Formats: sequence, C-alpha cells, structure tokens
Amino acid sequence: MYFFTYETELPDGVGFVHFGPVHVLWLIAIAVCVVLLTKLYVNQGQSRQNRLSKILAWTMCGILAAEHVVLLITGHQTIYQIPLHLCTLMPVICLIYSYTWWDWAGQTIYSLGIAGASLALLFPDWNMYPQWNYMNLTGFSIHSGLILFGVWQLSGKTIRPRMKAMWKPLAFLAVVVPPIYLVDKWLGTNYFFLMEGSQGSPLQLLQEKLGVMYIPAYAALALTVITIEYLPWRKRN
Repeated sequence: MYFFTYETELPDGVGFVHFGPVHVLWLIAIAVCVVLLTKLYVNQGQSRQNRLSKILAWTMCGILAAEHVVLLITGHQTIYQIPLHLCTLMPVICLIYSYTWWDWAGQTIYSLGIAGASLALLFPDWNMYPQWNYMNLTGFSIHSGLILFGVWQLSGKTIRPRMKAMWKPLAFLAVVVPPIYLVDKWLGTNYFFLMEGSQGSPLQLLQEKLGVMYIPAYAALALTVITIEYLPWRKRN
C-alpha cells in the first residue's frame, strides 16, 4: 500500500522501532546471508571472485540509482536526497576498487565502509518507513551489500588492513568531510550527520551531551573506531 510513499506522506505508526522484532529479524537475516554468501565466495577461483565483486558493486550502484529515479518520478528528489552520505558514496568506491584494486579504496572500504554500514543497520534512520517500501528495502540492501563486499575482500585477501595504511582512510575523510560540511551549512542538510546525530543513534546522544563540541567529539570517535579496527592487524603485519 505504501511502497512508493515518501516519509512526509506516511501516516504515523507504519514504521519499525530500533531493535524491535522486525528490526532484529532483519539483522539476523542479513548476518545469515553474509555468512552463507561469503562461504560461497571463498570457494570460488580468483577470477570468479573478481567477477562476483564487480557484480555486487554494480548491483549496489544500480539500487542506489533506481532509488533516485523513483524519487524523481514521484517528485521527492530534493537537496536532502543528494547521495553525499558515507554509505551512498561507498558503493562507488566499491565499484572503483573492483576494477582498480587501489589500496586507498580497499583500506577505506575496510575501515569506513564496513563500520559505517554496520552502524547504519543497527541504528537505521529510515525506520519511519514500512517494510514493503522501496526506501526501506534500499536502505537495508545497500548497507548489507557494503558489509558483504568488505567481508568478501577480507576473506579473499584482496584487502589487507595494515597499521601503516591507516592514514589512507583518514586522508579520505580529510578530503571529503570539509566540503560536505560546507554543503551542510549552505543548504541546511545533514550529510555525514555533521549537523546532528541520527535519531536514536549514539551520535544523537553525543550531540545532546556535548552540544557545540559535537563535531570535535565526532572526529575523535571516528579516529578511535578506525584505530581499534586496525589494532588486531598490527602483529600480523
């Protein structure tokens, strides 16, 4: 009934709550699919793995493009729907990586893509939508695909996290975040959640507690998470 209905036109109470039964079922299904598809992936030859990686990257980009086509057709494509969030940039980086195998892209996918998508699935900001709505299905599928792509590359050893390479995702953030911050200030948007934390997420709590210190605290939190992600690989390297 509400498949193509945008959030501003939805009645109250049709969405789902964080960690409610519906949300938990989504998380369990995603975890099972990632495990099963990764087992299938590691049993393939290198050329087959490369082909599957390209297919997954193109699929994520296609789903994202289809979402914006629907937004355009239904008249809901606005400045608030520009693909400037981390998890809408990552499918393009996955696509670049599947063809170039550039290390900066791989390190970024590992440290930012997997963690960002995992947090988005734990605290989705699209939970106002009912289950059979294209925005809900796009949200879960894109973020699941990002986790699956990263896990595939780790299991296939194409991505090799190294402490010495931790500067690469940090450099990516240093290049991308300042202009997005300016866009947020200019347009009144909230890309990368730089203006306010996503409702119901740890970032919202961080903002409420720290106020004007939200962005420095956000940066410190991101640096801490990235460092923690790389620490287990220190001795292996």
